[in-house]
Amino acid sequence: MKKFLLLLMIAGLTLLAACGSEETASSTTGTEDNAEPIELRIGVVVGDWSPHYKGAQALADALDEKTDGQMKLTVFPDGQLGGEREMLEAVQNGSLDMGLISSAVYSAFEPKMSVIDIPYLVNSFDEAEALMDGEAGKALSALMLEKGMRNLAWGHNDFRVITNNKQAVEKPEDLSSLKMRVPESKVLADWYSDLGTMATPMPFPDIYAALQQGVVDGQDNGPILSYAAKFYEHQSYLTVSNHQYSPIGFFVSEKVWAELSDTQQQALEEAAQEASEVERQAIREFNENSITAMEEAGLETFRPTDEERAAFKETTTNLVDEVRAEAGEDLTNMILEEAGYQE
Repeated sequence: MKKFLLLLMIAGLTLLAACGSEETASSTTGTEDNAEPIELRIGVVVGDWSPHYKGAQALADALDEKTDGQMKLTVFPDGQLGGEREMLEAVQNGSLDMGLISSAVYSAFEPKMSVIDIPYLVNSFDEAEALMDGEAGKALSALMLEKGMRNLAWGHNDFRVITNNKQAVEKPEDLSSLKMRVPESKVLADWYSDLGTMATPMPFPDIYAALQQGVVDGQDNGPILSYAAKFYEHQSYLTVSNHQYSPIGFFVSEKVWAELSDTQQQALEEAAQEASEVERQAIREFNENSITAMEEAGLETFRPTDEERAAFKETTTNLVDEVRAEAGEDLTNMILEEAGYQE
């Protein structure tokens, strides 16, 4: 009888334990199913007309779809969250979740990133995509990750052109008498200074007022942003120099990334890869249209021949040595080789 009672007690305890386990599992599942959506923010320095905004919104839409609405990404355009340097700093310290940020400011956070600023590194969007989707792009992403900024995908920023209101720029010497706004890139600032230009680093949101008020004579930027920001209203000359390719990264704060589950990380990364293709295609379509639009707005436009382009490139030779000293021999040589760059 005692043995029977003991077995009955054991059976009862086992049943209670099983019921408790079922209740716990059910409670956990319910918490996951009914969890509040994760709210993220991404900053873009330009407006909702732009390829960059289209890329950021494509990311938001893809993320919403992949997570059944459990991850929500809100896009803040027009520099609402600051200029690119400010946003990248915020991504780094975790006060901003994400930013679509161009290479114009990378070297301010990691000097080795100046390697992507080498003028005339690539000559076309096809060449640029091959470079950034290969080992070079992986190496550059790894450098930024060390600084707390994880790049999920590379998009296009633009090939840079020159505008000004003083004179046509058809050869390197024509830059010597100009006051030029340049991005916050040491390599470009040094190039302009070497040519005798008064180079003034300046964030994108400040350019229009600087041109309007005569603080600078001209500016260095991509044609898409130059047209959309209406810089042509205070400029007379356009040189389609394409002297530097600038990529753009879909950055997420490593602090934010670490708080996501593996499934959430995978969804975010896949969404970014898809969004980068949307952004790249939009850049290609906008690029030539923007040059044409500035011509139609009255800018005298100069398109260098291969020979004239080579004359500009010759003035950048010393910058490659400067980058080697900053980024290191191995990284610089790898990037140059991957790009097919001829010194």
